[in-house]
Amino acid sequence: HLDGSMLGDYGFDPLRLGTNSDNLKWYREGELTNGRWAMAAVAGILFTDLVGLPKFWLAGAEDYPIDNKVLLAIEVVVMAILEGKRYEGYKKTGESGFLNSFPFDPMGMRNDDMRLKEIKN
Repeated sequence: HLDGSMLGDYGFDPLRLGTNSDNLKWYREGELTNGRWAMAAVAGILFTDLVGLPKFWLAGAEDYPIDNKVLLAIEVVVMAILEGKRYEGYKKTGESGFLNSFPFDPMGMRNDDMRLKEIKN
């Protein structure tokens, strides 16, 4: 089922998750999204270290002006809206994006070389 036709496909699928080609594309977009969030998190961690803010692993113990339960509720609602729009855009275009921009590429960096680097990351 993995025949090398997708960029970055090296035939490794021990759990055989990619046997359904439609699901495979969705899984791939999900993995790219996870990688993008991870890269944003690293940038945030480095920023907090650079400017001398408290360590990121202590953030849950800090006191905030808004209760943690309220923050959690806000996060769930916002992420549900963003994920819903991402799924809606994926169904229309086959690629992830942000709100009404599919694919999301504000810097014009979408080419096969950058896609392969992103997948390998």
